[in-house]
Order: sequence, then C-alpha cells, then structure tokens
Amino acid sequence: MKLILKYLKKYKLLFLIDAISVFGFALVELGIPTLISRMIDQGVNTKDTSFLWSNWALMSIISIVGVCGTVILGYCSTRISTNVTRDIRNDVFEHAMTFSNAEMDKFGVSSMITRTNNDAYQIMLFLNVILRMALMTPVMMIVSIMLIVRISLPLSYIVLLTIPFILIGVFAVAKVSEPISENQQNSIDRINKILREHITGIRVIRSFNKEKNEEERFAKENRYYQRESSKLFKLMSCT
Repeated sequence: MKLILKYLKKYKLLFLIDAISVFGFALVELGIPTLISRMIDQGVNTKDTSFLWSNWALMSIISIVGVCGTVILGYCSTRISTNVTRDIRNDVFEHAMTFSNAEMDKFGVSSMITRTNNDAYQIMLFLNVILRMALMTPVMMIVSIMLIVRISLPLSYIVLLTIPFILIGVFAVAKVSEPISENQQNSIDRINKILREHITGIRVIRSFNKEKNEEERFAKENRYYQRESSKLFKLMSCT
C-alpha cells in the first residue's frame, strides 16, 4: 500500500476530485429512497400535490448531480489507476535494466515478466476498486447509520452490533486468501518460465520428440493455477 501511496501523490488533484464525486453517488443511492419515502408518507397519504412536485424537483436535481458524480468518479478512478500502473511499469523496467547478471539470475526472467505485466495489471484493478468502493463504503456507511438513527434509534443498535462481525469476516477472508494469492502469483511465474523455455528451445524439444512431455508439463501447471484461482475467487466472493 505504501508503494501505491507513493505514486498517488503525483495525482493529488484527480484524487481530490475522485473523493468529492463519491458524495454525488452516495447522494443518489441514499437521497432518492429517502425522498420517495417522504413523498409517500407526507404527500401521497395527505394528497398534498405541491409537496409532491417540490420533492420531485429536488429528486431530479439529486439525480443529475448523482449522474455527474458517477461519471466523474469513473473517469478519475480509471485515469489514476492507469497512470499509476504505467508509472510502476516504467520504473520496474528501468530498474530491471540496471540488474547485474547475478541479480537477473536470482529473480529470473519469467518473474520479471510477471512483475512488469501481470502484477502491474493486478495493481491497476486493485487501485480502481479502492478508488471507487473503498472511498464510497465509509461515506455510505456513515450516512446510512445517520439515517437509521433518525428513523429508529433501537434499530440503529442492531446495525452497529453487526459491524464488528462484518469486519472480523473481512479480515479473516484477507488472512486466508493471502497464501493462496502468493501461490497463484508463483504459479504465473512458472507458467511464464515454461512458455519461455518452450519458445526459445522449440528446436531442441522437437529434435528429441518431447512435445508431449512439454504439453503435459504446461497443462499440469495450468491446472494448478486454475485451482488456486478458483479458491481465491470463491473466498473473494464471500466479501
């Protein structure tokens, strides 16, 4: 996370706009249902048409603000995540060019390819989710609790009691998924290594008639990657 924060400092303005636009999305998600509830309770039941029209106008304004906020949120989060990923790729490549032969042998070419391509792509996806959901979730939670307290104080106690259990569940899933994620990344390294060896040594493999062995070797590693990925995605779906 420290690495991501280091690169985020370059895009402070976009990050600030992204954080502000989150409130536009939260306004639509929580404001419109609240207004509809008021319209039914105070407008429809009492047949107060002026109240209904005024709330309809307010709802239209909230919808426009919410749509603008959602569009800006998507633009800023995408722009930041792609720019940060580009910067990380450039820095990894430049740093790899300074490696000695011993350092390159230590890390391995396949591992460096994975770091530059797949890992950078995973950072982009992670950052995109963080800039959308991680900023949005606290705002939604705080505003939701305020609305629940306003509607029913006893109900708010029940909601507050469930929050620790949710947090414990999220941390438990993160703890269990960490070693699985490491296995997945190591498997990608091995897949890249096998593929690179196959491409560079295709003539030797064919001369010794080892195509079948190489296919089985690749298929075995690919099945392992599929199993680890399946475990990881199932765990992530729990959150």
